[in-house]
Formats: sequence, C-alpha cells, structure tokens
Amino acid sequence: MGYRILIVEDEADLSVPLAENLKDDGFEAEIAPTVEKARQSLISHWDLVILDLMLPDMPGETFLNYLKQQTTYPPVLILTARGTVQDKLSLFKQGCDDYLTKPFIYEELRERVRALLRRSQRVTQEHLSFEDIQLDPTTFKLAAGSLTTILTPKEASILKLFFSAPGKVVSRKEILENVWGLREEPGTNFIGVHLFNLRRKLNEVDRGAWLQTVRASGFVFCKPEASHL
Repeated sequence: MGYRILIVEDEADLSVPLAENLKDDGFEAEIAPTVEKARQSLISHWDLVILDLMLPDMPGETFLNYLKQQTTYPPVLILTARGTVQDKLSLFKQGCDDYLTKPFIYEELRERVRALLRRSQRVTQEHLSFEDIQLDPTTFKLAAGSLTTILTPKEASILKLFFSAPGKVVSRKEILENVWGLREEPGTNFIGVHLFNLRRKLNEVDRGAWLQTVRASGFVFCKPEASHL
C-alpha cells in the first residue's frame, strides 16, 4: 500500500488531475474540497496533507492550526497562489513543512512530496534523545521530566540532526541539505523561523540555551552551561 495523501483543494480542475497523477506515481490520494471535509477525513490516517489556503468555508490556515492542536499530525505542503515573502514566513511560523506556489510543475511537487515523506519516515523510525531531553519518534512529543510539548515533523528532523552531533557546530548549509534537501536557501528565512520555534519549544520543557548561535558559523546543541558564543 502506498503513502496516503489528503489534497485539501476546492478547484476540481486542479485537484482531480493532481490526485490522478499522484495515484499514477503509486500514492493513495483523496480530495477534500473544504476544511470541514478535511476535518472529517482525519478519522483516517494520512501520511501527508497538500493544503490550499483559499477554501470556500474558511481559510486553509484554520485547518493548519487545527492539525497543530492534534496529538499527531502529518507533514503539510502548502499549495497556493499566494507567494509573497510575508505569506511564506507566516505559514512556516504556523508550522507548515513546505510551500509551493501556483502555477506549479507536477514533477517538482512530486519530488517535494517524496522528500517530506522520506524525512517524516526517518524521524518516525529513529529514537531521538540527548541528556534529559527525549523525543517520541511516533508522536513527536518532546519531553524533559514531566514537561512536554509537540514538535512539527520538520522541527523533529532539525533536532535529530543536532542530536547526531551534540556539541558540534552545525552550519545553515548542513541544516538546509539534511532537512530540506536543498543546496541554496531561498530568499525567505525559513531556517531561522524553524530554529526560533524549536528554541521556544526546548525552553518549554527545559529552560536553558540548549540551542546556541555560533556567530558566523552556525548553531550548536549542548548543555546550557556550555558556551560557544
């Protein structure tokens, strides 16, 4: 059985051929033309959501926020005609995992989908921990003692990279290549946005500068008392 993808899109001229192309490439795809239909579809398990922002019953951001409130949720690829830097930064801050603007080339969307699924699968299969901080590989629950919070799949992928090299400086380029599979960062500061959110969530479970910025070099994950500044 292939990966299951939910397409939240009300334009049938786009969603129907997109679903057919995904099925031809071995995925299972279903269309939800409204946010309400998408919510009802969450009774089933989905490996990835492709989400439009301009939907007839309410904004796509509403469904993204709804997903973020669930115990577990799949990676989200935003597919929209809105493509300003402000739009992208806002959606990454809200927790989307990738962003593609319309009109788009299907082959690019397919490879972005595959990359998101590969990274999500790797995070799910591996146990992530360092010192007292633990990450549940199934629910993406971050915990230290009795305190917990939930990471997005992308935040979990970044944390996994830091767990693999504690105390070592990790450059923006390494994060970009290992987490996003890209060689050059687009104009938007989405790495910075994800690191900001990850720092905030780490602070929720264990107060201290676990994730430090090393000026002109990158970032390091280490015990709060160790300074690399």
